[in-house]
Amino acid sequence: MTNTNQTATMQTIPFAVKIFTWVLICAGLFFVYVFTFNPGLAFPGASITDYSSQLGFASTGVRVLGSVVALLISVIYNKPQWLLITLVSRLVIEVGDIVVGVATGGTMANNIMIGILALCELWAILKLIKA
Repeated sequence: MTNTNQTATMQTIPFAVKIFTWVLICAGLFFVYVFTFNPGLAFPGASITDYSSQLGFASTGVRVLGSVVALLISVIYNKPQWLLITLVSRLVIEVGDIVVGVATGGTMANNIMIGILALCELWAILKLIKA
């Protein structure tokens, strides 16, 4: 027989993490638009005039949309375990984006902003683990 105290761990998402998740959802929807339809908003000089650029930006938009959907499902159904998994995968992606940005000579401002986002996601992960 299982102990109900052991199975009842982490039953709700902390309020501060919920607020952060909604900020990620809203920002994510904006960036889905940016990457898919208007990359010049975030990346000056970027265009989607050739196939490879269209594919690259659109696939990034789809990746962001998938992350937004996972965040939305996690917060709507109040599933902290799902949110934890989603945030861990996002953190891995953010770190990868920083590595790619540095390796390809990306802008310092973009790398710094992604780094700040990664730190915020790490904060949310730690809050979920402690809950």
